[in-house]
Amino acid sequence: MNPARYRAVLAYVGTGFHGWQLQENAPRTVQGVLEDALASFAGAPVRARAAGRTDTGVHADGQVVDFELPRAREGAKVRDAVNRILPADVRLLEVAGAPAGFDARRDALWKEYLYRWSRTPVVSPRDAPFVCRISGAADAARMRRAAGALAGTRDFRVFSVRSRDRESTIRTLHFVQIEETGAEISALFRGDAFLRGMVRAMCGTLADVARGRLPEDRCARLLATSDRSLLASKAPAHGLTLVRVAYGEDVALHSSE
Repeated sequence: MNPARYRAVLAYVGTGFHGWQLQENAPRTVQGVLEDALASFAGAPVRARAAGRTDTGVHADGQVVDFELPRAREGAKVRDAVNRILPADVRLLEVAGAPAGFDARRDALWKEYLYRWSRTPVVSPRDAPFVCRISGAADAARMRRAAGALAGTRDFRVFSVRSRDRESTIRTLHFVQIEETGAEISALFRGDAFLRGMVRAMCGTLADVARGRLPEDRCARLLATSDRSLLASKAPAHGLTLVRVAYGEDVALHSSE
């Protein structure tokens, strides 16, 4: 039997997970839970790779993963069977055949992350796991003007978690879109790739600008100086969701395999 390659769209509530990636000392990760379910279905170990390694507490509506099964199965049957094994806080939304060599991370054209804040005095229990409370006086217009400095191809190292590896810290941020709907403010980030902690670091600074604690030129100064002493605290993880990952037509989902 020849192994069959798959691409899947995955959604999860990050609250109960120590991020996506398998970790030696982390009791529960999305990758670990998914790989266990896939292995139970396939009767053999299965390695799943994600488009983006979300941090502890970060959610996903449209994470994309790739994996191989020992033999070809119809995508919908794989989805339904694996979902019966998975816990309630993670679900495969789509499963379909992928071209040989497809890599969910390397082949992605861009990713979108959404951060949500609420200016209500009390956030409802239904929204609280996914929305961060912010002052009722927070000004979305101030946040929007500050975010204008972020788009483009830039060195974003000041917004990233320090790493010992030599990975380039140059990234292209296509846009940052600030929206205001009633009491809610949201920030949508689209980029070719993101550094670890980058979006939450930007959101923490943008939130303090909206509150009036920082000047509107703070993001521009951070990019110009890379001075970490100018950073605000990172925004809480629970307000952040990976919403979408885009690919070219050559790696489009097939209806079945």
